[in-house]
Amino acid sequence: MWWPFGLSNDNKSLIPRQPEDITPAQQHAVEKLPARVKQEISREEQASLDFAELLKEIEIEQAKALDQRVHGKQDGKSQSTPIPADISPDALYPTEISCRSALDYAMFCQSFGGQFVNVYRYGEFRSCKNHWSDFWLCMRTRNWEEKDRVKAIQDHYRMKAVKWKTGPSSEDIWEVRTEPVKDAFQDSLEELEAKIADWKQAHPDVSDPWDKRQGTTFANAPPST
Repeated sequence: MWWPFGLSNDNKSLIPRQPEDITPAQQHAVEKLPARVKQEISREEQASLDFAELLKEIEIEQAKALDQRVHGKQDGKSQSTPIPADISPDALYPTEISCRSALDYAMFCQSFGGQFVNVYRYGEFRSCKNHWSDFWLCMRTRNWEEKDRVKAIQDHYRMKAVKWKTGPSSEDIWEVRTEPVKDAFQDSLEELEAKIADWKQAHPDVSDPWDKRQGTTFANAPPST
């Protein structure tokens, strides 16, 4: 790494060690240290270990994503996603967050290209605070219990939704559905055509409500069951 200032031999030891400089044996030895000795590790060394652990998690995520793409191509078709039992607004917030994706968004926002996109879209520079908050939330909760992590992530996205929600919404008019519709569009087309034919035979003197040329309403049409 290029350093803009001259460093003496004494000051070179203050530079944080890169993750690639930490050998597996050293990392294993640090994990085996008692809690009292671990507290004596400097902040720079602890930051290097945390960064190395983050890189390892990113590599695992990449391997899982690649494996899913390979298996998806081999299967030839994607599996259908089951409909969740709870579709209330609180259940629609994400329960997972990718540290790698959050870091990518934050770094791109900080770059020249990211700010150019903001100027092109919004006509001004935009803060990257929301992207960095996603990243630090992921880093802070990655070792939490599953229940606490899910709650923290949902609360985080709920606060973002409240902050960025502006103007009227369809929820101001329509009631929010809390349960999914069951057995929708399950009737057979043949059964519907048979019902229409029976209705026409029972009402021969009534004009056909399904004829577009008549221009009549469907008031006399048989109710759907």
